Amino acid sequence: MGWMNHLDRLIRGKQTPLVRNRTINIGRKVHSPLENALSGTSRGEVFVDNRVVSAKYTIWNFIPKNLFEQFRRIANFYFLCIAIIQMSIDSPVNPATSSLPLVFVITVTAIKQGYEDWLRHRNDREVNLRLVDVVHQGSIQQVQSQNIHVGDIVRVKRDESFPCDLVLVSTSNNEGKCYITTANLDGETNLKTHYSPKETRQLKTTEQLSAFSACIECQNPTPDLYKFMGTLKIFGDADIENPQLMTKVSLGLENTLFRGARLKDTEFIYGCAVYTGQDTKMAQNSKLTSNKFSTVEKTMNMFLLFFLSILVIEISVCTALKYKMWFSPTIADAWYLNANHSAPVRDVLQDVFSFLVVFNYIIPISLYVTLEMQKFIGSLFFAWDEELRCPITGEIPICNSSDLNEELGQVQYLFTDKTGTLTENNMEFRQCSIAGLKHMEKEGDLFAALDNSARHFNPVHHFTGYLEEFFVGLALCHTVQVSIPTSSKREEVVSSLPGYVNNTFHPDHFDYTYQASSPDEKALVEACRRLGIVFHGEEDGLIRLTVFGQDRYYRRLQVLEFDSDRKRMSTIVLFPDDSIWLVCKGAESTIVPNCIVGPINQTLEHINDYALLGLRTLAVSARRLTSDQYADMMEKLNEARQVMVDRELCVSRIFDFIESDMTLLGATGVEDQLQDGVAETLEALRAAGIKIWVLTGDKLETAINIAYSCGHFKRGMQLLTLTAQTSPAECQETLWRLRRRIWDEPIQNFGFVVDGESLAHSLKEHRQLLSEVCSHCNTVVCCRMSPIQKAEVVKVVKGFSSKPITAAIGDGANDVSMIQEAHVGIGIMGKEGRQAVRCSDFAFARFRFLRRVLLVHGHWYYWRVSTLVQYFFYKNITFITPAVFFAIFSAYSTQPIYDTFFLTFYNIFFTSWPILIFGLLEQNFTSRQLLENLHLYRDITNNARMSWFQFFKWTLLGLWHSVVIFFGCILLWESETPFDSRGLILDFWSFGTLVYNGVIVVVSLKLVLQSRHWTAPFVISILLSVFGFMGLTFLYCLFSVDALNNGPLKWVYMNMLSTGPVWLFIVFGVVVALLPDILIGVWEAYSAGEGVLVNQRCTPGQALKQQLDRTFSLLSQSRSGKLQVTLDQTASNPNMHQSASYELRVHRTNARRTSARLNGGINAESTTTYRH
Repeated sequence: MGWMNHLDRLIRGKQTPLVRNRTINIGRKVHSPLENALSGTSRGEVFVDNRVVSAKYTIWNFIPKNLFEQFRRIANFYFLCIAIIQMSIDSPVNPATSSLPLVFVITVTAIKQGYEDWLRHRNDREVNLRLVDVVHQGSIQQVQSQNIHVGDIVRVKRDESFPCDLVLVSTSNNEGKCYITTANLDGETNLKTHYSPKETRQLKTTEQLSAFSACIECQNPTPDLYKFMGTLKIFGDADIENPQLMTKVSLGLENTLFRGARLKDTEFIYGCAVYTGQDTKMAQNSKLTSNKFSTVEKTMNMFLLFFLSILVIEISVCTALKYKMWFSPTIADAWYLNANHSAPVRDVLQDVFSFLVVFNYIIPISLYVTLEMQKFIGSLFFAWDEELRCPITGEIPICNSSDLNEELGQVQYLFTDKTGTLTENNMEFRQCSIAGLKHMEKEGDLFAALDNSARHFNPVHHFTGYLEEFFVGLALCHTVQVSIPTSSKREEVVSSLPGYVNNTFHPDHFDYTYQASSPDEKALVEACRRLGIVFHGEEDGLIRLTVFGQDRYYRRLQVLEFDSDRKRMSTIVLFPDDSIWLVCKGAESTIVPNCIVGPINQTLEHINDYALLGLRTLAVSARRLTSDQYADMMEKLNEARQVMVDRELCVSRIFDFIESDMTLLGATGVEDQLQDGVAETLEALRAAGIKIWVLTGDKLETAINIAYSCGHFKRGMQLLTLTAQTSPAECQETLWRLRRRIWDEPIQNFGFVVDGESLAHSLKEHRQLLSEVCSHCNTVVCCRMSPIQKAEVVKVVKGFSSKPITAAIGDGANDVSMIQEAHVGIGIMGKEGRQAVRCSDFAFARFRFLRRVLLVHGHWYYWRVSTLVQYFFYKNITFITPAVFFAIFSAYSTQPIYDTFFLTFYNIFFTSWPILIFGLLEQNFTSRQLLENLHLYRDITNNARMSWFQFFKWTLLGLWHSVVIFFGCILLWESETPFDSRGLILDFWSFGTLVYNGVIVVVSLKLVLQSRHWTAPFVISILLSVFGFMGLTFLYCLFSVDALNNGPLKWVYMNMLSTGPVWLFIVFGVVVALLPDILIGVWEAYSAGEGVLVNQRCTPGQALKQQLDRTFSLLSQSRSGKLQVTLDQTASNPNMHQSASYELRVHRTNARRTSARLNGGINAESTTTYRH
């Protein structure tokens, strides 16, 4: 496809720049040679226009391109070759038998794809012809969107969408802010704030913009929605003979506005077009297609190759036997055959191709079309399932890739994120450690622990300097935005009038709604507000805090953004006393090593305690900077931000330099509760044979505690740990020790815990050893994981010797790599954006829905598709094998047994509709049975219904059916030649018609026996298949039409059905043919638990259900306080620290708990203890 994409790109006028970066003159001005030299602009640089082209075809390339894509499929290309051969030789059958079905399939597919593409063209025209305001020669001119060029200055008004990717120049807001929504890009509906550079905020008129002389250097187009690097270079006045480069300003993601986003609550903005047309982020992302293929599709291709091999064997054997027989005396004496005792090459080729034409129907031509229709329509049932609709938000499930429907029924390993996937991602501030002392917040009151045991708390009536410093730092170190209540929506709109005052900044009422990209930040700012330190918002860099009723103003000087590598973020703030402070928060693993003073040991101990309670922890630190230090740091940071090569690495190094020599203030503990039904879902999936791995970025203790609380780790399970490994050699030693222990205790139930650092060493040099250990563990928890490590873990499991099918589920952008690496990617519609949903194959709102998605929809999808594929091969075996038998009985004369009419419509009409309806509506078990008998899911994994055993079972049944039908007719003709009502002998055409009639009836009733769920559409399709065949055959044989060449069949069908022996054969032959199917169905029902009847005796699944009920009861008692969970670490050898085991101990407690008394103090007992 590479050459085709290149040709298509040339046809549409697309040219990809060969340089790494692009330089853009703002306003498309023609600069002087010196300015071009300063900016690096190349006059030969050409950019694409702004035409939106989402359509796949043009009027010129539709036919060749569509035909090329369709004939890439094996079956289509195969039948094209057959049609060409038929038209090139003296074909034994009418070439229409192959060409008409092929034309039908190709035409239907082309019409479908053409209509879809016409809709895309229509939408493209609407977008391309939309009028847009562009600044040109000092005035606003309206141009069509498709005529926007790179460098144009575009004006966008409130509630309008951006026509291309822009760098924000100025806004109606005096602070250079604008608010946008990016729902069309990543699905996030919350308002996002973007900023124009300080150096261009004053450019609010067309005259100022026209006189502005600058250029933008930025990277070439990439599909990454969360990355943009650029530099704004500002020159002096254009009429100066010797212009000088005045300023260089770094540009980042916060300065860009992407096509597809919409401007909100801002009157207007001006932006410079940097990416247009197919170079925009939206267009780049629309090209991202999944290359995943289902197991069924791969197996189906193997079956096709098998039947092609059978076809070659049949042709070779029949050709060889023909010439052997034709050289025999028997054929020589048959003068009427005019046998030729020589074998010229031309005659041999004629016979080879003739046999190919006669036997070619062993390959089902309509398989691909029927399968596509079944998958596409079947995916709609997934979206229509009301039980998968979120009861809170009303969000319905999404199927982004119907090609993988049946893969949901094959999952053997499930990789899940924790935060937002297993948990609510609804953070609540619970506890904190300040100055080495534990504190707890409850309903706006702060309580301090009396001692390190933290069993008793006293209320805090007066905030000390340490407490105030800590919470003021939390109120300053964030990127939270203040949202106005709906009642004052009119005041929220930003005005462009001079002297405008931001109403979000000054009101005294505190009924704000905070919006944050991270739920942790929102929880911390809301906790500060409850404790009396209120964040009101930011205006022109000034932050207003109300600290216990007193207004304070802080100037935010710099924000060091959070990233997954640093795992921390910082703000540099000018305090009211003109002191400069760096406030930093993040994971303690990255904060504490950079701290030189503070209660480090006590804080780390408290962090571990919070982790055991299942709380998410953050460390908080600060550093005072002098004016000289700050100026030097900013100079280095600005230089790093203007680098176009490896900018992220350079900026990260400067961040590390700034965030050093800090003072540790304390830590926070935020609770993220488990979603409803998580424990039950995990237990059900585990009972269904799915191994579950939890991949999280949390601390080891937090991950283990959550794993126990959700039932991931179970009582009696021995935990193997691979943590705190500092080298590959140490990892190897520990892994060897763990493997020996697994070998020594083969019946033990093991769990495995590994952290990101140890995993990195193991993946580097000991991947195979790690795979061996992991494959013998039932449950695994990976903590402190980076996004790329999550994908690596999935890749390790995919490389197991058993080649298991994997699924990954997550809700955030950090889960995308894992989701895309797994065979099946599942997104959760959570609170961390929609990138995971966009990149997934399936998406829904709650983790508990996964139980129904896999065990019900996955089972049904796989059962339907596997049966559909097997049935297609079966019915063609049943159909074409009589032609092979007939060749033997006709001295290999290549005389077809079926008329052209029967050959043409067998696959595309007479037998296609029942199996399509079956593939859409079949339910071998009800949803209730599937959810109660969890072993039914395990029974179909490993592609059980597409195994070679099942394939040969279907094939042998097809051969048996064809043997009964063909030789039954032979016996009928030989024993007593049937006569019609007028005494005429039934001829050869009657023989072929009777065989065909038997085939239609048998394959239709075979599908009836295969079905476990007879619906009205299915029954109607069966009746239409049988009686439709009879009706059309009656009409076909009623009249003789020269164009149809049906003279030999005139009145044949009516005469045949008028004889008693024929009807007797139809009834008796069908019963004999289907008798093995009935017996196999009964045996499967009572022995294998699947089939026509449902086994009513106690099955393993019912026994497992009883065990699950007991487990769910224990979990519910634990949540209600009736059980206490104690986590003990034991090790037989004190030196085996890294391979220590953990044991879950459960004992009952009183159901009643003493209520907390705020006036006398709070009794806080941890129900989970961890001894390290």
